[in-house]
Amino acid sequence: MTRLSVVIPTYNRKVSLIRTLAALARQTMPVDEFEAVVISDGATDGTIDAVRDLSLPYHFRILEQHNQGPSVARNHGARIASAPLLVYVDDDIEPVPAFLEEHCSGHEGVDNLVMIGPQSGPMKEPMSHWIAWEHRMLQRQYANFVTGVWKAGPNNLYSGNFSVHRQHLLDVGGFNEKFTRQEDVELGFRLAQHGLVFRFNPKADGIHRPTRTFASWYKTPFEYGKRDVQMAHEGGEAQVMELARRHFRERNRLTRALARLCIGKPILEPMVLTVGRAGAQWGGRPIALAACSILFNLRYLQGMCCELGGSRQLWRILGTGHP
Repeated sequence: MTRLSVVIPTYNRKVSLIRTLAALARQTMPVDEFEAVVISDGATDGTIDAVRDLSLPYHFRILEQHNQGPSVARNHGARIASAPLLVYVDDDIEPVPAFLEEHCSGHEGVDNLVMIGPQSGPMKEPMSHWIAWEHRMLQRQYANFVTGVWKAGPNNLYSGNFSVHRQHLLDVGGFNEKFTRQEDVELGFRLAQHGLVFRFNPKADGIHRPTRTFASWYKTPFEYGKRDVQMAHEGGEAQVMELARRHFRERNRLTRALARLCIGKPILEPMVLTVGRAGAQWGGRPIALAACSILFNLRYLQGMCCELGGSRQLWRILGTGHP
């Protein structure tokens, strides 16, 4: 019996996708109890031919669509999946052997659950400063989940490693296909409104090897800021802006001061960001990590400011008044 379907959207990551599929062959769950559904989002690197040549012990399908983005691919995979439980995995994640069993057992006797697994950095492998910073921030978050300092919620839904009953996903309309960033968090809030609860399972781990360029990393928080404002305005999720206010209050004094100094200021803003970019790319590791942290927060606020229409609106939303 097929207990779960692993849905993997992919685009031009042939080598890492093959690593992901090979890791699924090493699962402790019996191979006749799961399937893998890969959706190629218009890949041009030979993904289709390379994957079809693989000999895999579990049931496997790969389908192709025109390049329409990961949300469309994930929804496509959900519609054609045959199992009642969906496990979403990104194509640059290598699941540990107990990955599928942990996802599956966590849902036993619980119908309204969204299970989130970690995306751990590979041990002792070289990585860029900004990727190392991402892994450090995620590990800090995971540690707080385990100790109970934080409780996992819809804003912690990362599409690279989570599971949910297929019917719940279909009931809320799947991923918002208009979103290319924050589509997972936006889905999380709709699942929460649907009555689902969120749980973090540190044993449902996947080794994450992102190949993100600095330009791509630099763009991401700006898009997050824009999308959070859009979610609040279009979807009515007031919790999104409350989280933004809380997170701003939790930032260190230097980050808050720099934000107040430069965000929305035509001369100061590009100057501060230029210095931050230099430190994040070319500083020594400690300096680069600190620069990445400041830069990520400033870019997020810059995105919010852009979407809101100016710094006056930004500081009003954040509850700090206009500088």
